Amino acid sequence: MKKIIAILLGVHLVLNLNAQDKLNIGIKIGQNFSNVNNIAVDRNTASFHAGATLRFGITEKLGLAPEIILSQTKLEKTAILDVLSNRMLQPETYHLNYLSIPILLEYKPIGSLALQLGPQYSILMDQKKDGIGNATMAFKNGEFAMVGGAKFDLGGFFVYGRYVVGLQDINEIQDQNKWRTTQWQLGVGMSLLKF
Repeated sequence: MKKIIAILLGVHLVLNLNAQDKLNIGIKIGQNFSNVNNIAVDRNTASFHAGATLRFGITEKLGLAPEIILSQTKLEKTAILDVLSNRMLQPETYHLNYLSIPILLEYKPIGSLALQLGPQYSILMDQKKDGIGNATMAFKNGEFAMVGGAKFDLGGFFVYGRYVVGLQDINEIQDQNKWRTTQWQLGVGMSLLKF
């Protein structure tokens, strides 16, 4: 019985997708402004993100929008005075490169405006440090987050803004500081295919 209900629900969703003509495939690019609390770095450092988007229409106003994004978190520490050696330390920059997979629920309350909300998982693909030496990095390999924002459709193109809040500690070092990420994302995109 459960299989029959699942099949009927699947057929209904597929027919509804076709009736709504709401399968969109697109690309996007934008800027990140990242912050990791409890790390002595300058706040809201600019970096980038780029990726692919999908949108599956469930109803005329409601859809599911999964994405695959290459995203960088860039943290910069300005030159600081080392009190013990009485010398200036060089600036340091951390580059954390993630493959992020948000799965967003998209609601269109009016016209071209779409509100988005959902979970995101990010896989740390690469981490680098410029500046003093190449100390062992202390960031976990993945992070769960929540995403919320808005998108404006401009007839084949779109602009968006969203806020990403990390839900877990990304500090791999066994100390008492908890490192959580917050990030603003602003960008533009283009719909490539519409079905």
